[in-house]
Amino acid sequence: MSQILSQHEVDALLKGIAGGEIETEQGIMPEEEGQAVLYDLTKPDKAVKLPKLVVITDKFSRTFRITLSNTIRKLAEVSFDATDVKRFDEFLKEIPVPSNINIFSMEPLRGYNILLIDSVLVFYFVDVLFGGKGSERAKIEGREFTSIENTVIRKIARAILEDWGKAWESFVSVRCEYIRSEVNPQFAMVVPPNDLCISITFTIEIENVSGIITMCIPFSNLEPVKEKLMGDYHIEDISKDPFWQKVIRRELENVPVEVRVELGRTQLKGRDLLSLSVGDIIPLNKFVADDLDVLVSGIPKYKGQPGTFHGNNAVQITTLLERR
Repeated sequence: MSQILSQHEVDALLKGIAGGEIETEQGIMPEEEGQAVLYDLTKPDKAVKLPKLVVITDKFSRTFRITLSNTIRKLAEVSFDATDVKRFDEFLKEIPVPSNINIFSMEPLRGYNILLIDSVLVFYFVDVLFGGKGSERAKIEGREFTSIENTVIRKIARAILEDWGKAWESFVSVRCEYIRSEVNPQFAMVVPPNDLCISITFTIEIENVSGIITMCIPFSNLEPVKEKLMGDYHIEDISKDPFWQKVIRRELENVPVEVRVELGRTQLKGRDLLSLSVGDIIPLNKFVADDLDVLVSGIPKYKGQPGTFHGNNAVQITTLLERR
């Protein structure tokens, strides 16, 4: 059936509309204009979400905690602080002078990134690694780092970057390489000022000293692996943290426990117990050649043979009982 109106039908329709005999639908009125919203095209959208970075920061915190504690021979705490998305020039403006700015690469990802180490931590590491107690407070303002301090900085920075690379292994294999250090932010322009970057900060606490380290990674560098960093994530079980396993194990090894050797058991009636006198013999449920039960806090853990050692009664462990 033809859907095209004839000329006669078109004329009748127009006549009906003009005369009001045919109702027409009301058109959709445009929304009332609200207040204008300013939008700066030079500032990229900051609503960029990379949820799986949480897994990376969590793994780095636990791994570097062990590395740093072993390096300075002191118990260190490393905790993830915050993640912020900002323009690169905004990040540079927030860096105090002087600061330890380390430029590094994450091959095979392109471009350069920045590792920022708090000056307080730098002087603390120098003091501790050269035999000090870390209690001295060096003057930070008004001077650059010495050659010795720069050597220590490179050692700590390379340790940080090695653990940072390991933290990425779940998503992509990267090799972090130290490039150089700078003091003035003006010489750390790794990307154009308007480029978007992600700033990741960690807090380090050692005794009475606290400072931060910051990773600044331009989003353009993460473009090849952006899809892998988006979506749902699952945080690893922190009970498997090797650092805390080591600490808990060390503390448990110092807990005193009662060790008791049971020669044997028997049952007596009340009247037999009351009639006991000096010289009476009570038969036990063990033969002379049988192993004795060795109980730890009342729980059987070993089997052993009785004897003497340096004039003292002793028991020689013969069997380790399986865990129940």
